[in-house]
Amino acid sequence: MADAIGIDELHYIAPTRRRGMRAAAAKYPRQVIATLWLLARKRPRVVFVQAPPSFASWVVALYAGLSGAIFVVDSHSDAFERSIWTRPAWLNRWVARRAATTITTNEHWAGSLRGWGASAVVVPSVPAQLEVGDPPPLPDGFNVAVVNTWGFDEPVAEVLEAAAELPEATFHITGRIDRATAYADRTPPNVRYTGFLSERIYNALLANADAVMCLTTRDHTMQNGACEAMAVGTPIVTSDWPMLREYFDEGTIHVDNTGSGIANGIRALIAEHPRYRAEVAALRERRQGEWEETRRRVIEIVTDRLGSGKRPKARIPRSVEADGP
Repeated sequence: MADAIGIDELHYIAPTRRRGMRAAAAKYPRQVIATLWLLARKRPRVVFVQAPPSFASWVVALYAGLSGAIFVVDSHSDAFERSIWTRPAWLNRWVARRAATTITTNEHWAGSLRGWGASAVVVPSVPAQLEVGDPPPLPDGFNVAVVNTWGFDEPVAEVLEAAAELPEATFHITGRIDRATAYADRTPPNVRYTGFLSERIYNALLANADAVMCLTTRDHTMQNGACEAMAVGTPIVTSDWPMLREYFDEGTIHVDNTGSGIANGIRALIAEHPRYRAEVAALRERRQGEWEETRRRVIEIVTDRLGSGKRPKARIPRSVEADGP
């Protein structure tokens, strides 16, 4: 998004891979202070901030109120669903109403924002050219890349059940290898845990697999792995939620999150694989065109709030995107 919109500075404030309450207690206060210091030092006229964490947007709203700057919130699904980020509701709504706009992934959350009296722009995904490394070694037969982070909404056990029904396919499950030990006693021989992959190798796995599987048990949740599969032209298997069915309406098998449902979806994909591969390429081109229109809309909103009334001739002056604030 930064590249496409023309943001000339991208900041990750004190990023860390550590997770959990202890890590949060250590990093978030430091990120709040570092963000305020960065904003005070650079004095940007425009700030893009990612949420969650919700208080990242609170910090930016404070700066905007004091400086007269404008800001845009890039709000992911967790910002609307997880109680740790939705409270206090009155403050999040106040921030949303004062933002130039909030970017969100679907009309469901956009409707919530508009109900608060806030502006919203729907950006399901930002098409990108992914850097692909050397193809990973893949066995003969049908290979399925399973995009997995061991999140609570990912039906891993059901994927293993499906794999047991499909010995002719190999399932490559991404994510930290230490988390896989919990499933050791029910992992069939045609399942491979990849462990953490570098970006280029991960992209190569998606590009060279016969299908990319991205599942969630949560409605209204975009699947970035499916967007990455679309970018490299690989057919998609994803959960049968309305938002996912609407956005991935070609080149995709939509399944219920059960072992049999996933297995049946893979069988259907194998039976007509060339058609699905052709369709996902067409889907990529169509979504790219839609993104171009949305990109222009975001720039117009920012330009209007800046008061120029004209499309900017240069890049948007400054921005902050946050892994914390």
